[in-house]
Amino acid sequence: MQNPQISKALKIGELAQQTGLSIRTLHYYDEIGLLSPSQRTEAGHRLYNDEDISCLQQILSLRQLGFALKEIRACLANPDFSLPKIVDLHRAKIREEMALSRTLLKQLDAIATEIATTQTVAVENLIQVMETITMSQKYFTPEQQNLLEARFQEVETEWQDLVSQAQAKMRQGVDFSHPAVQWLANRWQAAMKSLIGGDAAIYRALAQVYQQAEVEDVSWGAMDNATLEYILKACAFSHLGQDIQLQLSETNYTQDAIAVIELGQAAIHQLNLDIFGTEGILLGLIAQKNSLAAQMLQNAGITLTQAQNEIIGQLGERSAPSIPLPPPGKMPFAYRTMRVLELARQKAECLPQKRITPECLLWGILQETVEVEAENQPSGVASRVLRERFGINLTALEQQVKTAISRFSE
Repeated sequence: MQNPQISKALKIGELAQQTGLSIRTLHYYDEIGLLSPSQRTEAGHRLYNDEDISCLQQILSLRQLGFALKEIRACLANPDFSLPKIVDLHRAKIREEMALSRTLLKQLDAIATEIATTQTVAVENLIQVMETITMSQKYFTPEQQNLLEARFQEVETEWQDLVSQAQAKMRQGVDFSHPAVQWLANRWQAAMKSLIGGDAAIYRALAQVYQQAEVEDVSWGAMDNATLEYILKACAFSHLGQDIQLQLSETNYTQDAIAVIELGQAAIHQLNLDIFGTEGILLGLIAQKNSLAAQMLQNAGITLTQAQNEIIGQLGERSAPSIPLPPPGKMPFAYRTMRVLELARQKAECLPQKRITPECLLWGILQETVEVEAENQPSGVASRVLRERFGINLTALEQQVKTAISRFSE
């Protein structure tokens, strides 16, 4: 018997194009040791062979089944967790969803026929449909439920202590801004992040539980709704405190970084945009001119006019609105921007002065891109402008920024 023919190894761009994944996602999988290509060219470019592609298929199947990246890495390292088993799990899930869809379609067809012939619908038929819809919209898959229960068992004692302390503070009427309550709020958020494990599917399902059901509906982490409301209010005040920390002051930002934000807001206002997104930070970095981050962008041939035109091309040209736009300084920050600033703040912690620099802001843009593209989500406007309009290699730029920031800490 002849050996099966081995396919030609694929370059990373070819693999990205054929699978629909982004190159950045494949880079990230390599960086975290989840999928490292078996071969490289003499120039160091990644090459993926048949075994690598089989591994990637397992990763994507496990992602759809609700596994977090850390758990996928553990599965792939387990010799008993084979490709046939993953395929069988995936097939079982798809069959379950298809069976449920067929049942729902059959019930809806019956109701449609009933309406056409009698102009009425039996209540019991409507109830059956509602039951099927509820089943098809279960908050968690069985795999996710088992995963969450296992995670919760690891922190159950700590969780119960958190709930007891929160209930005690609530009974005492302790103010939400009190440090003890803020500490509990931070503990709760850390516990929830641990449960979610960076998994977008679990996050969405958990959000449905909190929006549409009683918290007691889950079999783990039960918390009465009064305590939950108290914790969530404390979290809201915690976020207000973080917003204060993000205010443009020389306590948290260098003068050059403050100039980046102010110039970026002014540039966004000129484009008749009403929210400060990542593209605003990029325009501010270019306009500020004096920082190492600005020099990196200038050396790459990026000009303010070209960047503005590309942003208009991506977001569409906006005419002046009838209602005045928020002026620079009062412009709301987009969620992506808040995350960029948080990542910049984290990076600034390694600097002697602990203040955000323009380089930290550029680092934040690049790291936020890594995060969202690892979840197969679209990147922000700033990253798209850099990559698509100017052909910037974001990984190489990230390394330049990292080197520049490290010099400040010497």
